[in-house]
Amino acid sequence: MELLQTAMNYHLGKAGVIFIAVTLFLFSFSTFLGILFYARGNVAYLFGDKWCWQTAYKVLALVMLFVGGIAAYHIVWDLGDVGIGLMTIFNIVTLYLMGGEALEELRKYEKNK
Repeated sequence: MELLQTAMNYHLGKAGVIFIAVTLFLFSFSTFLGILFYARGNVAYLFGDKWCWQTAYKVLALVMLFVGGIAAYHIVWDLGDVGIGLMTIFNIVTLYLMGGEALEELRKYEKNK
């Protein structure tokens, strides 16, 4: 990040550094909101759309946002990698378990077509 800011400062001056900071903020904020919205649906599906579960989820998300803001960047990236890995494993297991049902529906579709 420091190299990018130095290059922007060299080519565009302080406006380049400010542009990178604003762009990074907007990208991070929009990504966080998108993930919150996606995960909220998952929490509602798994635990029900009850106030207590949604509030607990929001508090957990705020704690993670705070910790991510003050932790060293390599720790945050490592935790993100672990999260993506766990999500991949859960998705592969679920796809395997639902494979028979998906093939059954495909056969029904092809028969009716």
